[in-house]
Amino acid sequence: MKDRALSTIGLWVVVGLVIYGFGRFNVAQLGGFIVILALGLAAQYELYRILEQTGAKPRIGTGMLAGAVILIVTFLSSDGISPLFNYIALAWVAILLTLLARPLENQNWVLRFSTLFGVLYVPCLLAFFVDFARWKSTDSNHGLWIALWIVAVTKFTDVGGLIFGVPFGKHKIAPNISPAKSLEGCIGGVLCSVGVGVGLAAIYQQAGLLEIPLAKAALYALPLAILSIPSDLVESYLKRRANVKDSGATIPGIGGALDLVDSLLLVAPVGFLIFKKLTHIVVS
Repeated sequence: MKDRALSTIGLWVVVGLVIYGFGRFNVAQLGGFIVILALGLAAQYELYRILEQTGAKPRIGTGMLAGAVILIVTFLSSDGISPLFNYIALAWVAILLTLLARPLENQNWVLRFSTLFGVLYVPCLLAFFVDFARWKSTDSNHGLWIALWIVAVTKFTDVGGLIFGVPFGKHKIAPNISPAKSLEGCIGGVLCSVGVGVGLAAIYQQAGLLEIPLAKAALYALPLAILSIPSDLVESYLKRRANVKDSGATIPGIGGALDLVDSLLLVAPVGFLIFKKLTHIVVS
């Protein structure tokens, strides 16, 4: 728990310093993109190594090249992600959730198309955060602040899950995938997430960074927090099939890059839909 807390604080400090440093040169979006690109490629590589241990034979170099191209093209695009791609990604999220229906079985389609699966699972979903990072109005990096808000809401679901799940967790929600996850921890995590979403929205307002009405902040945080739980479980399913605990060992208390971004992946297109299509906060 201590290592995880220190790593979490350290990661937020690093992200803050990167954005601040690049922001001094009025290119904060580039700093955000570099962070996403680095994490995305590291996570995709770890995913391929996990899939190899389940019998798949992904073409790692080809898949990672495709992933890098997707993220770079998204960042450089003048139009950004299209509504059609957003809806396709939402359908892909639904397909990924079906993996949880049979937690004790390898899915042949995942193994057979492992290279493509890696591209679709990591960079194609993280591309939504890249699109957030590139949004900017004349006087503010709106998209970047929204991306950080979504990340905070999502990751504090994990934090709240630990805080409430360790002392109070009795009813396991997915014992064959993630034995430590409990209903009590999930409820506590969602409540914690909503609280963080409202608190961060208030800070944004006070700092003049972004206007998210507090009631809407709570409303937006709720589905993102709830979805982050099965998003985390999808990666847990893949690790369970490979008989590994963590995707890597680079981040003490957390694991690897994939362990860090797993709960963000399925959330990304939903967050994009909320802020790009259902609100008028961002000026692209």
